[in-house]
Amino acid sequence: MDVLSLSSSLNQVGNNLSKSSATGNGLENKPTEQSFGQILGQKLEEVNSLQKNVDQLTDTFLAGGPVEIHEMLIAAEKADIALRQTVAVRDKLIDAYKQIANMQI
Repeated sequence: MDVLSLSSSLNQVGNNLSKSSATGNGLENKPTEQSFGQILGQKLEEVNSLQKNVDQLTDTFLAGGPVEIHEMLIAAEKADIALRQTVAVRDKLIDAYKQIANMQI
């Protein structure tokens, strides 16, 4: 998983939401694509697997196994970037929830 795929997936969800609100024909669309929750769950699993991969590489490296240090550091940086991206998405979702909660009806 890389940051670009996470960003493109979130952009895809946003485009799908704008398309469905723009049509406004009253007919329900058949869910042929993944929902936002499914995409978010997939991306969280990918971030988790990146973290597990870094842990495994680090353990192997510390045990003296055949792991190059640059491979371990690149994997750690990828996991860090993915985690920071996930935290940014979480913060945006929380902000959106707070804005909706503060709306007056």
